[in-house]
Amino acid sequence: MSARFLRSAVLIFFSLAASIHFYFNRTTLNPHYGKVFYKLGLECQDGCGLEEQLSYFRKAVFYDPNLTDAYHQLGVIYGKKGQHEKEIESYKKAAQLNHADGEAYFKLGFYCFQKEELDYALRYLSQSDRYKPGSYDTFYYMAKAYDRKGMYKEAVHHYVTALIISGSPRSPEIFERIRAIFMLPDHREMVLIYLKVRVWDNGLRDLWYKIDQYLKTDQ
Repeated sequence: MSARFLRSAVLIFFSLAASIHFYFNRTTLNPHYGKVFYKLGLECQDGCGLEEQLSYFRKAVFYDPNLTDAYHQLGVIYGKKGQHEKEIESYKKAAQLNHADGEAYFKLGFYCFQKEELDYALRYLSQSDRYKPGSYDTFYYMAKAYDRKGMYKEAVHHYVTALIISGSPRSPEIFERIRAIFMLPDHREMVLIYLKVRVWDNGLRDLWYKIDQYLKTDQ
């Protein structure tokens, strides 16, 4: 092996190493590139496949690790792809960077609810309601979490709030669960008093009659 060949090899090696060093330093020191890739990812949402969108948003957070919206979009795409662990990690990062990301907190709460991690679910869902108030889904899953924990007063409160938010009895399951709690020993008075204060006294007569109809079924 000639000395010229060795020298050329060494030069190529150091040139490559320098290029890699420059590339990684360039990316970390120029978050502007992250915003460029994020914008490209948004622009191609209607005309690109999930893999191409994923590529843009991954590059966005590579260039700018603090780009909250890009992590949120990664969570959306991973969710569509069924890669739920990566979805949740993306939403966690989004929520860490932006404490007001109510949708990210809802996704985390829903995931924990599915895993029966009810305390974490309620914590995340409460944060979701704080930053994205008035969501039917948030109150519905908070109600179900309280229901599963046996905290029936809180469950009834959140079930009824979900009904009020929806504006219509769109979930028969809610009426069934309120009735089931009503039928539990020593819970009838609590349910009736709460319903009177929360529903009847606020003029929500149609909702009152609907719930009353369920409570009287098969007694």
